Amino acid sequence: MVKVGSVELTDEEVKEFREVFDLVDKDHGGTISPVEVKELMSLLGMYPTMEEVEAMVAEIDADGNGEVDFEEFLRVMAGHQSTAYTKRGLLRAFRLFADPKLPPGLISPEALEKALVTYCSDKVSVEDAMRLVSQLDTNAEGFINYHDKINLFLKN
Repeated sequence: MVKVGSVELTDEEVKEFREVFDLVDKDHGGTISPVEVKELMSLLGMYPTMEEVEAMVAEIDADGNGEVDFEEFLRVMAGHQSTAYTKRGLLRAFRLFADPKLPPGLISPEALEKALVTYCSDKVSVEDAMRLVSQLDTNAEGFINYHDKINLFLKN
């Protein structure tokens, strides 16, 4: 167990957060820059100004270097372990969009793209949905295991 603030994370959770961090850290420099945060937010259908992104980064950036390192990222993510989203609720939402003929826990990239474009509260373009979904790993049959993705973001 790793204690981050008042939250204890398992080694597996730290490993999963490292995977997410590494996905966002596009240049593999060991930190997440405001530009990388802005790119991620754009993929998620959010379009803040660079000033807004820099302000968000400044809130997280404990050492004042203008970027988010893994320790700073981990503190923020550990604080979100008490999120209002429940695993059960997220699983139910994915099941609504997944083809019932597929094995449980799998969704096609096309179904996920359609759900993002159609049902996100913030408008997501087809291009942004395709770009976001294309970054997700698929199994040998080309489907996304949404159980794994949910577990990346929520405490098991």
